[in-house]
Amino acid sequence: MDKWLSHPTALKIISVLLGVLLFAVVHIDPETAPQATVSSVDTSALEAVTIEPIGLDEEKYVLTAMEPTVVRLVVEGSISNLRKNTPLDYVVNVDLTNVKPGIQELPLTLKLPKGIEEVELSPRQVTVQIEEIVSKTFDAQVIIEGQPAEGYVAGTPQVLSEGGNVVGVTLPRDDMDKVGLVAVTMNVEGAVKSVENKKAKIVVYDTEGQEISNAIVQPSTLHVETKITRPYKQVPVQIRYTGTLADNLSLVSVTPEMDQVTVYAEQSVLDTITVYGGAVLDLSKVKQSGTVKVKTTPVDGIEAVNPAELELAVIVEGTTTKRLSNLPITIIGTEDGMTADIASPASGTIDLVIGGAESVLRNVSAEDVTVIAKIDGLEAGTHTIALELELPSYVQPILSEGQTLSATVEILDESASADEQEELEVGGAQTEPPDGDRGDSGSASGGSSGDGETDAASGNGGTSGNAGGALNEARLAASGQSGRVTAA
Repeated sequence: MDKWLSHPTALKIISVLLGVLLFAVVHIDPETAPQATVSSVDTSALEAVTIEPIGLDEEKYVLTAMEPTVVRLVVEGSISNLRKNTPLDYVVNVDLTNVKPGIQELPLTLKLPKGIEEVELSPRQVTVQIEEIVSKTFDAQVIIEGQPAEGYVAGTPQVLSEGGNVVGVTLPRDDMDKVGLVAVTMNVEGAVKSVENKKAKIVVYDTEGQEISNAIVQPSTLHVETKITRPYKQVPVQIRYTGTLADNLSLVSVTPEMDQVTVYAEQSVLDTITVYGGAVLDLSKVKQSGTVKVKTTPVDGIEAVNPAELELAVIVEGTTTKRLSNLPITIIGTEDGMTADIASPASGTIDLVIGGAESVLRNVSAEDVTVIAKIDGLEAGTHTIALELELPSYVQPILSEGQTLSATVEILDESASADEQEELEVGGAQTEPPDGDRGDSGSASGGSSGDGETDAASGNGGTSGNAGGALNEARLAASGQSGRVTAA
């Protein structure tokens, strides 16, 4: 055996067999290294990668449409690289730099992670629609929703924002042409007091009332308020007076800054209100001409008044007097079937001294004064009647101490027999003035009050006071009014 192994030919044969065996071990075994190296490379398919637009000048244009919005992407790389990257690492862009308004096709660009290569991108182009952006200002409206509680009403909404209700709206040109309304909404359902919203959202609506959601609004909110009040209406202002002017002063005019005010009350109360008389001017505080502020106090069931105070332009002048002669006495209130005549004074007229500012009295004549004898409800016979005076604004009667304004009226019943009428004429007694028409000399009826307060509407009303023979005492608390004065 040793001899055979040492033979050169035998050694060559053995060497060949060993070489074949080694080759088989390396190249035929499926678990060998060359087979593992081939299997480390793989591919991955991403079915919906989002296309991201870049480069658009968003101050001028807006991308309104893009088709498609996703693409299919197949990539290749090592298994380790494929596993460590997420779909967000694969970026597909469409470059909108320098684009113009309109519809156009643009190529896609691809950004892949390191170690990853593109196999397939589908599609490679995208269709985009670009529109020009325009801005426009609108007056935002306030829309009221719901109803206040029963017995209350919603006033006109107010925008309290510093810039008012003007807002700017930015939209694509085509959408801007569809804008129908820019508004905020306030809900007042069941409210019994004012509703306020400091950050009411502004919404843009198209002509069909649908919200345009892509509108950019500046500012985006408004500060708004809606007053919830009782029912209200506007009525004329009636200035009332209290106190008296100084001895040497008389009113020329009292003019409120506005002729009407808004009063709030329950509807049943509101229906009965025709004039507002809660503004009272204290004449004792008026020392010269000028502007005086008075509060508008709620009266006669009124719950609130707007405005809360009034400015009155008050003009005063020195006091003077004027005598009017032969003022005819007018009888009113004669019932059917009766006649009435003035028995005393026989002339049927009186003389009267009036007082007031010189500029006022200058234009007053006998035609401006009416002397009235009211006989309503009196029976046939002879009666002494307290006379009533209708005087111009800011004029008052001046009566000396003990002087009265009265007349004797003879009332005849024409339907009675001659004998009955004669009996009435012989036996008729004088009748004192009714309690409502009696008082101190110079006292006024119609609007007078024990505290010296007097009503006046548009310069008309009554006066009150005590003559006492002195000019200051004769100046009534309502020295600035025209009206009907009763003097016993």
